[in-house]
Amino acid sequence: MSLIFRVETLAEIGSTNDALKARALSGTEEGVVLRADVQTAGKGRRGRNWVSEAGNLYMSMLLRPGKSPAEAATLGFVAAIALGRLLRAVLSVPVQHKWPNDVLVDDRKISGILLESGGVTGGKVDWLVLGIGVNLRHHPAETLYPTTDLLAVGGPALTPDQALDLLLGEFHPLYEAWLASGFAGVRADWLAHCRGLGEPIVARLEREEISGRFEDIDADGTLLLRMNSGELKRVAAGDIFMVPRPAA
Repeated sequence: MSLIFRVETLAEIGSTNDALKARALSGTEEGVVLRADVQTAGKGRRGRNWVSEAGNLYMSMLLRPGKSPAEAATLGFVAAIALGRLLRAVLSVPVQHKWPNDVLVDDRKISGILLESGGVTGGKVDWLVLGIGVNLRHHPAETLYPTTDLLAVGGPALTPDQALDLLLGEFHPLYEAWLASGFAGVRADWLAHCRGLGEPIVARLEREEISGRFEDIDADGTLLLRMNSGELKRVAAGDIFMVPRPAA
């Protein structure tokens, strides 16, 4: 049966992800999409705070895809592709995917994607909560990576509800393709707009910082980094930064 989204909106909440995680544990069926005007305790990847001013899109969706933990972890790529498609439809500046699940507009981060899961039964995750924040009207000034928002790059003045409708329209067929074929079904689409592929990058991991050439992403979404020594390093989690090109 095709997934049917059921959208709920709130003026204010601590975290849309946390709210849906609680509902997932209580047995709520998949398809619930929770959007808030403001989050007071928004969060990003690796425990970072996510600034949540009114006017941007803050949403989470509850899914029960019946995938293994490794397969489920690749859903963030699907969300990035969906958002990239939405933005390319309304912008004339470059829109690219930044590993693992960021979207860049004119080489600046415009969104955050946070994927959380819980429980494993028969080798399959019991539930997934996919949180997506998109800078529509505001963006933070001091961040790990340069940021922007839709208005700042010449985009339309979308409301959060308009942006959510467009995003769900892009996400739904990609999610169905992912359910049927896994990451293999969308990998080429993600790579087609990948920032830094084939170029030197720096990967900031939990306990070290390494550099090399961004060679590829594996079938499970792992980044393949060709070290200067020639060794091929698999990077499963971390933050990557582009090495500035030398001036001409």
